[in-house]
Amino acid sequence: MSQHVKVEQGGALGRGLEFTGAANNTGNIVGRPSNFNQIVWYDDFTGKAIDTTNDYTVAGVNSGACTITVPHCLTLTTGAADDDDVDFAMGIEFYGQYNACLEARFRIDDVDKCGMNIGFADATGYAADLIAMTGNGTAIITTAANFAGFCADVDFTTKNLYGVSVNAGSDGAIINSASTPTDAKWYTVRVELRDRMLSGTSYADAIFYVNTAGKEINPAKDMIGMEAVAVARTTALCPYIALINHGEDAANTLDVDYIKVWSNRQ
Repeated sequence: MSQHVKVEQGGALGRGLEFTGAANNTGNIVGRPSNFNQIVWYDDFTGKAIDTTNDYTVAGVNSGACTITVPHCLTLTTGAADDDDVDFAMGIEFYGQYNACLEARFRIDDVDKCGMNIGFADATGYAADLIAMTGNGTAIITTAANFAGFCADVDFTTKNLYGVSVNAGSDGAIINSASTPTDAKWYTVRVELRDRMLSGTSYADAIFYVNTAGKEINPAKDMIGMEAVAVARTTALCPYIALINHGEDAANTLDVDYIKVWSNRQ
């Protein structure tokens, strides 16, 4: 008889795992509950400052910067000139072939004159006045060779939040969340890279999720679309967040409540 106990996702059937009573506040799990087949990075930005020596790379134009702000947020602040940008990134060490995923909760403090990215990129930063992908009417302007994630930009005709991607210089579809960011509106986003084999060849697809209320991602409800063969599966990518001014000579800010990244080891 199997000794395995299956725990299913919560919801209408109430099949979740909840610790109550003393167990709610007591460390009572014995053993090794961690999944050693995955690597996981989670940052709630509760530290005193961003560690740009060991954990992150920050590239800011004209004094653009990344700081820890209250309450426990990462804040990207651009310089004060048009097209000034700031890039925030982890190491270039995540791959589509290992099913890398990224989730973050964020808000744009002034959406009127800026563009932003959150996702997996092939560089920790790009040339001055450029970020991985930006809007242009109904099209996308691509700087990265490989990127999968999200873009909101005042330069889009319809100024919504979009899932976007580029594979070896070839742009994917622009996937519409049907939600327009407003000042200080929280979003939770997730991009999942999925390794897939078709007719003997492997590809890395991207699946995009957006919770427009800034709540926990519900995969059954929050998926906005998928891009097949979204990125080159063996190209190293980094978790990447960027903000750029578009149309004004004033600093803009973007707050990130948390970032979580996970991936198979092999």
